[in-house]
Amino acid sequence: MNILYRKKGFPDIVTHTAWGIAIHHWLLLLWKNKFRISLRSVPKVFLITVNAILNAPVQCFEYYRFRAAINKIEIKRPVFIIGHYRSGTTFLHYLLSKDPGFSWCSTVEGMTPYTFLTLGKISRAVLESAMPAKRPQDNVEAGATMPLEEEFAMGNISRASFVHGYYFPQSIRQSFDENVLFTSNHPDIVNHWKRSFLFFVKKLVYQNGGKSIILKSPANTARIKELMNLFPDARFIHVYRNPYDVYSSTVNLYEKILPFLGLHQVENEAMNEFVLYGYETLYKKFLAEKSLIPSEQIIEFPYEYFVNTPMEALEQVYRQLELGSFEDVRALFAAETKAAEHYEKNTYTTIPEDVKEEIRARWKFAFEAFGYPY
Repeated sequence: MNILYRKKGFPDIVTHTAWGIAIHHWLLLLWKNKFRISLRSVPKVFLITVNAILNAPVQCFEYYRFRAAINKIEIKRPVFIIGHYRSGTTFLHYLLSKDPGFSWCSTVEGMTPYTFLTLGKISRAVLESAMPAKRPQDNVEAGATMPLEEEFAMGNISRASFVHGYYFPQSIRQSFDENVLFTSNHPDIVNHWKRSFLFFVKKLVYQNGGKSIILKSPANTARIKELMNLFPDARFIHVYRNPYDVYSSTVNLYEKILPFLGLHQVENEAMNEFVLYGYETLYKKFLAEKSLIPSEQIIEFPYEYFVNTPMEALEQVYRQLELGSFEDVRALFAAETKAAEHYEKNTYTTIPEDVKEEIRARWKFAFEAFGYPY
């Protein structure tokens, strides 16, 4: 997961992922969450609101200026990287983005989805000045031109995005249910998500001259039915990881990002429970819907295989999903994997035995489905 941080001396608004949100979505989000904002977040909320108001004219101009051309774009054989958060999907996303034959969502495009065709160069310069070279939560390379999950763009251009749960973590489960699992029984939410997502993907492809696109959002792991409805020829790369490691890494992630993105506080116990709930429901939905994907359109492998033998995994991906000639990009991938050999992974404290028992009880189906001992 690519979360943005700022260098010292820059205000939070510059790299907060709500920087490019539309004012009507922002006000609706505040109202929906009953304006539950901590005192320390009031200046941040004020700046996001002012920025959204100032951006509104440019957002409207860009939409009406390019709408017709964007809608003419046809999306063929998009590639979706899926898997739970903290399963190696970010590294895979970074590697595949080095293939010049693909387009993808960059940080500046995800942060400013309404205006990157008009103000992209300016936004890029601001972000490059404000962002550190590495992400504090995991030491992964950061920057305005690096890949970003399109889920953050959806948080700015729609009312159906899981990242809204990061901003209001006291409602994170509700956001997950409504915007990832689509369990609210309101078909307009699903249709709204589809329309917003399709338009943004078309806009990315338009921006990149019609190139095939690679997209990465862990939330899409539970949206197989909706994605196959939009893109019947889509390809999927699913990376899975030992559930114990996923639990520890996800708890660590929320401890790092919520103080930055969250607009109010939430108890650690509530977030730890959500980690259990989120993994359980996301993967139950994925396993129930996986059969909707033709076997030749999906490849799955464990995180451990990918990080230990990335070149072999990438070659298998290209061959099985017919993504093109792997030999044409072998040297590019080899250079990137070589540079990542000295990457320093996070270390975590041992999971208490009572928590392990709950993980085993609730995630037993996943241990069995992915072949990990429990």
